[in-house]
Amino acid sequence: MKIPIRIALRIPVAVMARAYPRAPILNRGTGSGRKTAGRVAPRAGTTVGVIVKYPRTPHLAGSRLQPGDEDLAQVPFAQLRGRHVVVEEKLDGANAGISFTAEGELRLQSRGHYLTGGPRERQFAVLKSWAATVAPLLWPRLGGRYVCYGEWMYAKHTVFYDALPHYFCEFDVLDTATGTFLDTPGRRELLAGLPVTSVPVLAAGPFTRLEQLTALVGPSRCRTPGWRDALAGAAAEAGVDPERAAAESDRADEMEGLYLKVEEGGRVVERYKWVRHGFLTAVLDSGSHWADRPIVANRLADPEVLYAGL
Repeated sequence: MKIPIRIALRIPVAVMARAYPRAPILNRGTGSGRKTAGRVAPRAGTTVGVIVKYPRTPHLAGSRLQPGDEDLAQVPFAQLRGRHVVVEEKLDGANAGISFTAEGELRLQSRGHYLTGGPRERQFAVLKSWAATVAPLLWPRLGGRYVCYGEWMYAKHTVFYDALPHYFCEFDVLDTATGTFLDTPGRRELLAGLPVTSVPVLAAGPFTRLEQLTALVGPSRCRTPGWRDALAGAAAEAGVDPERAAAESDRADEMEGLYLKVEEGGRVVERYKWVRHGFLTAVLDSGSHWADRPIVANRLADPEVLYAGL
């Protein structure tokens, strides 16, 4: 079965608001985080073509706000004390989503738009090729019901990775029939046996102190001690001055930060992020936005992983 990539136009905000006036899919992140616990998407089978944006995530108090996050709330640790929290490594990539229409047509998205081509989509070329290849395997599981979100890690942003498990690192699955995100066990069950790799999970359980969480911020699980030499090599391969690439990168060994999910009743009911202070400094010191630079490709731990077994 050949499953073509959908060619779609971005749906104007006004149209989305009229179609689903009660569904907070245009989350602006001004609430406490509990606002992400309710319905975030229309039920399946309503209007085809309306993109379901991944919800914006409030910061946990003590996290360093990133550019563009000035309107997001900072939530005290007491909000999640003693509750079941899944802690993931926050990877520095581009938000992407994979879904299908009810007819089995593949749709790829990034934030608020479908991927339909153009120079700003250079970093997604490999995603389009890989997704088209694995679509016949994903379709029986996702159907027209689920949206699989992940971090697309091909292009270096601020952190360079030299040992990624995959370029598409899945981190959430939305059930459009209920408007809720599956909890971690539910996602694992749905995606079991598929060629889909999830982001690293650092810990899970109840936490009583913020320091228990921040102590998890160590070296990235997706880098080796030799990542600096690997960056120089990747930059040279891309025709970029290695010293320039290093200056535009986070020089620390530590991960960007943490992504926290409060999971109850089989679903994600709240989500927060905690960003390391030094990461923001690196972003500001880089002097430019990653999208305006030549692409330097992150490296995979296993270069054959994208199409292994296919």
